[in-house]
Amino acid sequence: MNDYWGKRIADSQNKLTGKNIKQTEKQLRRYYARTMESVISSFESTYEKLQNTIAEGRTPTAADLYNLDKYWLLQSQLRDELQRLGDRQAVLMSKNFELQFFDIYYSFAIEGKEAFQTLDKAAAHQMLNSIWCADGKNWSQRIWMNTDKLQQALNDKLIECVVSGKKTTELKHLLQEQFNVSYNRADSLVRTEMAHIQTQAAAQRYKDYGIQQVEVLVDEDERTCPICAKHEGERYYVGERMPVPFHPRCRCCVIPVVE
Repeated sequence: MNDYWGKRIADSQNKLTGKNIKQTEKQLRRYYARTMESVISSFESTYEKLQNTIAEGRTPTAADLYNLDKYWLLQSQLRDELQRLGDRQAVLMSKNFELQFFDIYYSFAIEGKEAFQTLDKAAAHQMLNSIWCADGKNWSQRIWMNTDKLQQALNDKLIECVVSGKKTTELKHLLQEQFNVSYNRADSLVRTEMAHIQTQAAAQRYKDYGIQQVEVLVDEDERTCPICAKHEGERYYVGERMPVPFHPRCRCCVIPVVE
């Protein structure tokens, strides 16, 4: 297969991946916006009560907060909101990651070769939920790691504002910042997993066509990083572990080697 057809296959896959990422991001932004609005409303309504409840005439401490029922009620509300946020993300990503897998798998045919389909939903599900990163975490675990970090960050900002006497508007701004950080982590997860799924689905399709090797194709433009550039043209046997994506938000893909 010449470079032209290899790049045609890559372009087709990349367009599908881009479409699926955008659809997922759109819904993800809605989930985060809805949760942020609810959480900040709860924090604002409770914040001044917390400040007024703490004894005047001295600098309040975190221990003062921990002794207030209002604080623990707020914690319960926050846990419930973030649980819903995590659940919604899990359902969304599970659905869209499966869609991505089958979109990529059926996105192309190789002229002159016959595919012997070996893929079914059970096999795809196993691939989608496999652990492929060095830290031993899959995408579902990363969702909950992210929500845990968000909960801790929101609490830290609440305590910081109480003990320093910041205004409610300042608290709101700090909470918004933490939600933006958490959304960016979730978005990075979506983009990286979509790239991984693209590689796995394409490799499975190549295997079913009897292709033995794939080659790394780097998306070369002003955003190409040194990590990706050094892998351009590397070849891997279908069935062995492929390190694509090479890093979070990686845009590299693999194309078939047909001599």
